Amino acid sequence: MCSPALAVAAISAVGSASKISATNKAAEGAQEAAVNKQSAMNIQRMQEMEDVSKKTGMDLTNLKRESLRQQASARVAASESGVSGASTLRNLGNVYMQESFNAGSIVSLSESQVQQIGVQSQADFLSTRSAVNQAESQKTTGAAAALQIGVAAATAYATAGGFAAAPAVTPKVVIPTP
Repeated sequence: MCSPALAVAAISAVGSASKISATNKAAEGAQEAAVNKQSAMNIQRMQEMEDVSKKTGMDLTNLKRESLRQQASARVAASESGVSGASTLRNLGNVYMQESFNAGSIVSLSESQVQQIGVQSQADFLSTRSAVNQAESQKTTGAAAALQIGVAAATAYATAGGFAAAPAVTPKVVIPTP
């Protein structure tokens, strides 16, 4: 049969170990949640990049259609008026030049949006890294866990009178005889 102080110490040690285990599991859950959130954010950022790419393609297609309409209008106007030469070429050149400027603006805007998505993706990663590191810092493992369990058991043992119940040792004094 074990002493009550020893039983209290054992219960305290088990309770401390359970608390450490629960804290570690909660931290691991937080880390897993952060990683899952990062995966979802990665999917969202990829979708945003695809949307920008699709929009850029549509804008460039619409620009090309409009440019072709303007070229056709310039050719029809030139042929109906009977004018040829530098004026007609200048009008067509202007249409081509405006198309190039507008296409450059569309592509530049697209590149800027993709770059912004990249910056947001980096911020997502850093946020996730921070959350994982914070959860990791809340874990107790190895020697620290053993020490906490031992201290809890020793404190409970002492509180329950375990150390006071130890038999008193009286030194035996031997007096030498001459």
